[in-house]
Amino acid sequence: MTEGKVSTDLHDVVPVLRDMCDIGLIGRFAIGGAFAAIIHHEPISTIDLDIFFLFRTISTGPILSLSPIYDYARGRGFSFDHEFVNIHGWLVQFVEATHNPLWVEAVEQAETIMINGEPIPVIGREHLVAMWLFAGRTKDYHKIAMFSDAGILDIAKLLAILERHELMVKWEKEKWRFESDEAEPNSID
Repeated sequence: MTEGKVSTDLHDVVPVLRDMCDIGLIGRFAIGGAFAAIIHHEPISTIDLDIFFLFRTISTGPILSLSPIYDYARGRGFSFDHEFVNIHGWLVQFVEATHNPLWVEAVEQAETIMINGEPIPVIGREHLVAMWLFAGRTKDYHKIAMFSDAGILDIAKLLAILERHELMVKWEKEKWRFESDEAEPNSID
């Protein structure tokens, strides 16, 4: 979120996202990234709201343009800078998921979570962990460890996702980063 007048909830953003779907600009969408981690577990630092989305029509080329999203933003008076669109005080980053099978699955299987009385699709915990493992950044490994330490993961579901998306070798190589000192029934071993 930005400084100044900032929304205290997603009520101002969700109608914009749904309008983008209604006019065919984007297909399905789901909240992902650090904000999804906040929804599932506890507050962590983030400056933006990541929206993973599917295009309604899939381009045959390797590069998809976000220009229609920026044109939409401009037409409705929303400012944007680099990858962020400022929607009513929220810095929203649109992440096109169409060409990544893991991300497509994460959006298609997103959980519907009630946030301030509004049903909103949010990428599930196990898909978030797989996406963070795929990205492999230090901050992503910290989020995986946070979920692991909290015991909030369905390990069988996570391992099935990792297997489907060919991430088991990376998991085995990196899981030492996520193991807690105290073995718990839900721990990742």
